[in-house]
Amino acid sequence: MKKALFFFSFLLLLTSNSISSEIAIVDINFLLKNSNKGKSILKELDNLNSQNSKKFKKKKNLLETEEKKIASKKNILSKEDFNKEVISFRQKVEKYEIERRKSTQEINNIKLKKVAKLLDQINKILLEYSTKNSISTVIDKKNIIITKEGNDITKKILKILDS
Repeated sequence: MKKALFFFSFLLLLTSNSISSEIAIVDINFLLKNSNKGKSILKELDNLNSQNSKKFKKKKNLLETEEKKIASKKNILSKEDFNKEVISFRQKVEKYEIERRKSTQEINNIKLKKVAKLLDQINKILLEYSTKNSISTVIDKKNIIITKEGNDITKKILKILDS
């Protein structure tokens, strides 16, 4: 009886170890931020945002200067001329806001495309890695509460992604 119980316990332990080795954890955010390709994307986006910010800051300063000039002319110009300048200024401000939103949207679209392309590469690497290493399930680390550190394959995937 003791031999049967020992054999059953050993079999259960062996089965539980093989199940845990079929599951792997990967930190996708870490790969996006720390891979060479991810860093390159982030740097490019930072440069675009910086250029965009400088460009629109200059335009905003010009608009603020123009607004002050118009306000200073309030008592000098006739009411009709003043209203024309105000309407013209409002149109410039509206145009500025539309350009700013459009530029921000373009940067967001670039980000989405580049990140999607990188995620596609990561997915292909994960598929190949999981096939070679008999891993049936790969889960993003943000969805895991606790696991063995040996289940985390993030650094291995990072090496493959950077090579």
